[in-house]
Amino acid sequence: MNFHVMRFRWINITASILVMVALFVVTYKKFGGFALSIDFAGGIKLELTRVEGLNLDNLRNLFEKEKISALVQLVDKASGNRIKIEIGGKTQQDLTARANAEKADLEKAGYPVNAIDYTKYLIQKKLLSPNAPKIEFSAAEQVGPTVGQYMQKNAIYLVLVALLLITIYVAFRFRFNFALGALLSSLHDIVITMGIIGVLQIPLSVPVIAALLTILGYSINDTIVIFDRIRENIHGKEDIGIEHVVDKSIMQSLTRTINTTTTTLIAILPIYLLGDESLKDLAEVLLYGIVIGTYSSNFVAAPIVVIWDNLIKRRKAA
Repeated sequence: MNFHVMRFRWINITASILVMVALFVVTYKKFGGFALSIDFAGGIKLELTRVEGLNLDNLRNLFEKEKISALVQLVDKASGNRIKIEIGGKTQQDLTARANAEKADLEKAGYPVNAIDYTKYLIQKKLLSPNAPKIEFSAAEQVGPTVGQYMQKNAIYLVLVALLLITIYVAFRFRFNFALGALLSSLHDIVITMGIIGVLQIPLSVPVIAALLTILGYSINDTIVIFDRIRENIHGKEDIGIEHVVDKSIMQSLTRTINTTTTTLIAILPIYLLGDESLKDLAEVLLYGIVIGTYSSNFVAAPIVVIWDNLIKRRKAA
């Protein structure tokens, strides 16, 4: 099989740019930006053990009825006994205001006046019988807005450092045009995956950032395999057109690329379908990112090598 990938290099790159723009336009026009988890936006994280009368559905219904924006998930899907509740910073402020407005009732029931205990009070009052023992949160953590901003900056820093190290490594091992291809294809992977995260409103969190870094590692590994094959095929044959060499290298690596991507997706899919809800966002981002990274290795990184090589040749000939 002989498919001329490089013949469509400008179409592939243009299509990628259009997809990036479209994803970010939808993210900001329709949703007003990215959804942020408690890690980045601040708020409160609560965890409680399920008792009679408490389950995911009635907790979600309670929060919806009370107009409280909260994420309710099972922490341990196997036992189904631990429930996690995340409430954003703005909603936390609203709960604090409501707690102050109902101060007398809270104090009469023996609850301190704050957002965490007001949430506990609502659950106890609305979902449990009057004689039921008081529920206790097994974990209660408050993340302030300053900590959230610090986490955001650190996440951006980590991604930029990863991109820089990838560029240095590829430049050292290959040539500048290969490093440029690796850098731009890695940026392509991050930007398109972030666009999908924005359109699907997957909350940005520490696990999602971990998934993005994993995608970078996976993508660059796939890219280097193709670059190795290009270097091997072009050695001693510099007079042959680079488009032909790159096409040949991609086709030679195609079986390996398909097998690696398929087995990786098969490994991630059970986590997405059967794993704890807290792992679902990570697995979902990995599923999209692995496919995007495989595409970019063949249809973004390699074409950039060709485009830059042709540009240098034209300059030398001028």
